Amino acid sequence: MESTTFIKNLRNAASFLNPESDSQLISDIETVCQQLVDSSFRIAVVAPFNFGKSTLINALLGQEVMPSKCIRTTGLAISIKYGKKLKIWITLSSGEVIRSSFVEILEEYVVLDKQGNIRKDVISVEVFYPHPLLKRGVELLDLPGINDTQEQNQFVKDELLQVDLVILILHAQQLFTLTEQDILNQWLVNRGIKNIVFVINWMNKLKNRQDYRDVYDEAQAISNDFKSDFQSDLTHSIKSLYPVDALPALKAKKNGSIFSIWNSGLARFEASLHTIYSLQKAEILETRCPRAKIITQQVLQTLQDKAQLINNEIKILEQENNNYLATATETELLLKTEFDNRVAALRNWLTLSNLKISYHFEAVLALQESNFHIWNQNYFKPDLLIYQQALEKQVVNIAKELNKNISEKLYIDFPRFPKVERPNIRRKKFGQKLRNIFTRKSNNRKSAREYNDDLWRAYEKAVNNYFAKFSQEALKNLAEYEQEIQPFINLPKPPKSPEIAAKNHELQLLNNCLEKLRQSNLLKSKSRKKLNFNQDFWLSFVIFIKYFILTIFWSKVRR
Repeated sequence: MESTTFIKNLRNAASFLNPESDSQLISDIETVCQQLVDSSFRIAVVAPFNFGKSTLINALLGQEVMPSKCIRTTGLAISIKYGKKLKIWITLSSGEVIRSSFVEILEEYVVLDKQGNIRKDVISVEVFYPHPLLKRGVELLDLPGINDTQEQNQFVKDELLQVDLVILILHAQQLFTLTEQDILNQWLVNRGIKNIVFVINWMNKLKNRQDYRDVYDEAQAISNDFKSDFQSDLTHSIKSLYPVDALPALKAKKNGSIFSIWNSGLARFEASLHTIYSLQKAEILETRCPRAKIITQQVLQTLQDKAQLINNEIKILEQENNNYLATATETELLLKTEFDNRVAALRNWLTLSNLKISYHFEAVLALQESNFHIWNQNYFKPDLLIYQQALEKQVVNIAKELNKNISEKLYIDFPRFPKVERPNIRRKKFGQKLRNIFTRKSNNRKSAREYNDDLWRAYEKAVNNYFAKFSQEALKNLAEYEQEIQPFINLPKPPKSPEIAAKNHELQLLNNCLEKLRQSNLLKSKSRKKLNFNQDFWLSFVIFIKYFILTIFWSKVRR
C-alpha cells in the first residue's frame, strides 16, 4: 500500500517537470515506479564490448544462446526468462511478434551492423530458457556493451535503474579502467544501486600463476573497499569478486566436465547468484528504495527550484500590478481633483449671490433699456460658456485618459425673458389735488421720481427672479451631471490578475505535491533486521553449499 501511494505521488510530481529539460529525470521516475511493483529479480550483466559479457551469460545457460563475436554485437537489451524450452520472442514497433526456437534469429534482429547501428523497428527481445536460476524468478539482462556510442551508454544507464543485481565484468589484463570506475560512481552508487558483484574474465590469458595472484589480490582489495565504503546491500559473507573464465566455462558446461566447471570458477559464481537471490528476495523492496530515494531527492530539488521560480514570478507580477494600481489611483485622483475644481468653479459662478454681485446692475440696466436679450447673448451666455466648456473639456480628458466613452452632456437652460410688473400710477384724492394746484410743478417732479423708483425696483425684481430661477435650475442640472460623471472617475478595483491566480494555483498544487513526497513513509529509513556475523556466515554458507552441489548436479543432468 505504501509503495502504491508513493508511486502515485512520484508520478504526480513528474507531471510538474519540464518534458524537455527534465526528460531524463522523468524517464528515471517511470523506471523506478515500474521496478517498485515488479516481482521479478533482475540481474544485469554489464561490460565494455569484447569483455566476454555474452559469453558469460552463455556459460551460465550452458548453451550458446546470446550472440558473441570479437566485435560489437548486442545492440538491444535481451531479457532472459524461464521457459520449459528455448523460445525467442521479438516484438516489432508494428505490433508484430516474431517467435522462433532458433538462436540464429538474434543475429538478424539484435546484432549491430558494420556501422554500429541497430534496427529501429525492434521494441523488445525476450529469450525463454530452462535454467534453475531463471525458474526461481530471476531475469537476466544482456545489455549492450558500454564504452561505445553516447546513445548506447545512455540506454544501458537507463536500464540499470530497474535491476536488482549488477554483474560488472572486469578484464584481467586491464583491471578497473576509467570507464569501469565511472560506471561504479556515476551510473550505480550515486543512483542508489549498490548490489554489485565483480567478475574477472580472461584470467586464463595471464602468463603465470604470480600474475594471476597479483591481479586477483588487487581486484579483491578494490572490490572490498567498494563494498565497505558504499555500504553494499550484500551481506559480508557474500563474496563480491569472482574469477570466471567465460569461454572455458562455456565449453566445460557444454561438455559436463565437473572439474573444468570448478576450475573455471563458474560453479562457485553460479552458486553465489543463487545465494544472493535467496538472501535478497525477501528484502527486495528495501534494496530498491535507495535508488527511489535518490530519484525523489532529485525531483524534490528540481520542484523546489521551480516553486521558487514561480514564487518569484508571482512577486514580480504582484509588484507590476501594485505599480499599475498606484499609477491608476494617482491618475484617478488627479482627474477627480481637476473635475471637482471645474465643477466648483462653475457652481460658484452659478450661485445666486455671485450672479447678483457680478451681473445685477448690468442686467437691470439692459432690461430697462430693452436690451436684455442682447446683453444675455453677448455677455452673460459667453461667461457661462467659459466655465461650462472648461468643465466639458476636463470630461473629454477623463474619457481619453481612462479610455472610456462618456456621452453625457451638461445642459443649462436660460429662463424666459424677465417679466416686469410695472408699477401703477398713483391716484390722488380731492384735497391733495387742490393742494397740488399751488404746488403743481414740484409735485409732478416728485411723482415722476417715485414712479421711476418703483419701475427700477420692478426691473430689479424681474432680474432677481430671472437669476434665481436660472441659478436654481442650473445648479440642479450641474449636480445631476456631476453624479453622472463621478462613476466614470471612481474606478472600481480591478479583479486579481488571472495570471497571478493561475500561478498561485500552480504553486499550491506544487507545494502539496512536495509535501506528500516528503511525508512518504517508503523513503524513511527503516531498520533492517540483521543477523550477527556467525548467523549470517552460516546461513550464507549453507545456502551456497546447497546450490553449489545442485549446480554441479544440474550441469551433469543437462548434458
